[in-house]
Amino acid sequence: MLREAILSGTIKGGEQIVEGKLAQQFGVGQGLIREALIELEHHGFVQRTPFSGTTVPTLTLEDAQQIFEVRIELEPLAFSLAATRAIDRDIAILNDLNEKTKLQAKTEDLEGFFDIHLNFRKKVWELSGNRYLQQALERVVIPLYALYLIRRAYNRDGIIQTLTECIEHQDKILDAFRRNDADAARHIARDFLMRMKDYLGTRLVPEVPGRVS
Repeated sequence: MLREAILSGTIKGGEQIVEGKLAQQFGVGQGLIREALIELEHHGFVQRTPFSGTTVPTLTLEDAQQIFEVRIELEPLAFSLAATRAIDRDIAILNDLNEKTKLQAKTEDLEGFFDIHLNFRKKVWELSGNRYLQQALERVVIPLYALYLIRRAYNRDGIIQTLTECIEHQDKILDAFRRNDADAARHIARDFLMRMKDYLGTRLVPEVPGRVS
């Protein structure tokens, strides 16, 4: 219910979340609200800051572009490292996730698609074997996936095209992983991210000038 409230705009970007108030509003215990917020944080829908509380992140177009600048440097490294470590079992898991994204794309289930696509990338981050790199990517990248869902009503055709490009990217990555080709994996990841950064201003249309959330 909290996730839907964020996606629908009932709980707005930048809004302070008060656990007690939400518990009363939804008629549940405060402990359940706290557990839900922890889960939502893992998916980038809320941000919990020590001593400041919990808020729905508000990202401007500039914020998203800066995130991509960091992502473009870090994530290709994760894909490169993962390509040298991936074994048949790991590739089978990634292939299964890839096939599931194709099914979600056919039905244009954006929420299901981006959830599985993120799991594909998180598996690659884990396969990199570098926990510091993995933690950095989780912190930097995950909020962007929440952003795609929050802004899904804007330029839907552009978002649908993004699904196709994500699947093509995953197919190429799997091919590189099967060959343990670290250089190819790095270049494929970087080229894909560069294109996604270029699309930010057109496929995630700002609600007001300069804002995407």
